[in-house]
Amino acid sequence: MSGQCTCGDVRYPLTAAPMFEHGCHGSWCQRETGSAFALNALIESSTVKLLSGALATTQRPSSSGDVS
Repeated sequence: MSGQCTCGDVRYPLTAAPMFEHGCHGSWCQRETGSAFALNALIESSTVKLLSGALATTQRPSSSGDVS
């Protein structure tokens, strides 16, 4: 299994299945994907090998302005 960020700059293969997957139907996920939902997966860092790009942390505020 492999994956990438939305812009495609960061690409990675997974050596094990995700711990779980879920669908987000919140307004931020809808806005970011242009769809009714976004699919997300929780993975262990030991199962990922970075192929390209550089990782960065990004905080996105909710509609209330909360970023915690």
